[in-house]
Amino acid sequence: MGSISILQPNKLAFSQVMSSRYSRDVVVGELLGKVDPVDLWQLIEKDYYPVFSKNLNIEIEKVFDSNREIIYKIHYLFDRDSNHPRRIVFKFYESENSLIVALITEEVDFAITESYAAAEEVDKSTSSFRVHFRYKNPNHVKLIAYNNQHPILKDSKIRQALTYAINRSYMLEKILGRAAYLADGPISRESKLHLSVDEYKFNPKKAIQLLQQDNWNDSDGDGVLDRNGQAFRISLIYEKDVLLEEQLATRIKIEWNKIGIDVIRKPMLKSEIKKKLIQKDYDVILYSHIFEETLESFEAFFGSTGEENILGYKNRRVDRLISLHKIQKESNAKQLMLQAILKQVNIDQPATFLFFLWVDRYYVNRKKFDNFQQGRTLLPFTEWKLRNR
Repeated sequence: MGSISILQPNKLAFSQVMSSRYSRDVVVGELLGKVDPVDLWQLIEKDYYPVFSKNLNIEIEKVFDSNREIIYKIHYLFDRDSNHPRRIVFKFYESENSLIVALITEEVDFAITESYAAAEEVDKSTSSFRVHFRYKNPNHVKLIAYNNQHPILKDSKIRQALTYAINRSYMLEKILGRAAYLADGPISRESKLHLSVDEYKFNPKKAIQLLQQDNWNDSDGDGVLDRNGQAFRISLIYEKDVLLEEQLATRIKIEWNKIGIDVIRKPMLKSEIKKKLIQKDYDVILYSHIFEETLESFEAFFGSTGEENILGYKNRRVDRLISLHKIQKESNAKQLMLQAILKQVNIDQPATFLFFLWVDRYYVNRKKFDNFQQGRTLLPFTEWKLRNR
């Protein structure tokens, strides 16, 4: 992987970046709701963006850094002809609609989205960009994270009710264009660890029964459930102005409103969501996570002291199974213990697992660049070539 040398940012003004149509820059569009600029280098290292070439004779140097723009200069240690990119410019936008406009007007050369609606809009509006697909990790799951320490949400029956109330099949058909699998847990059906569990299929009557068993009723007739004078009111945090997140959050609010729950939507920037998760200062968050099929991944997310346990979830049986797995030597027994953890998680519903999304949709300015793809594989920016300079 190429190296990076961090210098003091220069005073290059935002307006000084040349139009992507005529420059030797690759201009990447990104959303502040989806990505915190502070995390950009981490995402680059994980190959979320196709920055690095397998050729080690390339160095990347950061030359400008702000909360709206980050610029890397590419150093080719062996001379490359002039039609290769010389800089990678990351521009951050406040809304996905703004990013779509930037694509259509060729203000940016490359972007990644999850939204089916965004892909349709770009595809019908410009011939300079064609929508391409990149398959996600099979266990990349979209979920609703509950704060398991919340006064209302700490009850597993309540979390089960919230899951029963969501019509995931409707979302799959109308919002995702069927480009996903329904999830019944953190591990997809393609995995050897997957086991048959309660899928919590859409059943609003069952949801209402569970709530009533816990003494939640609409005693004053205002359409919102209450108990002991407390209204069932929760906030739902999601990524601000990201189309797919907006669509899902709106649908979740509609479904929960129907069973008498007052939902306050709170769109936030990624940087704000990170702080909320760290402090566990939230009710419900629309969230994505990639689970590995290992004890370490389960322990990190579901263990009482797990480093990634954003849920505040604690279950003694899960912790005991984690401990037993560590001392168990037989592989079959280990697998059974992992499945037992998944079964307990299914019962507790510390999160509602919605979908395993299939693909990222990415866009390349093919009017400006050539040699950006080999077969179905996206090549790194340093291999791209400008068409007509």
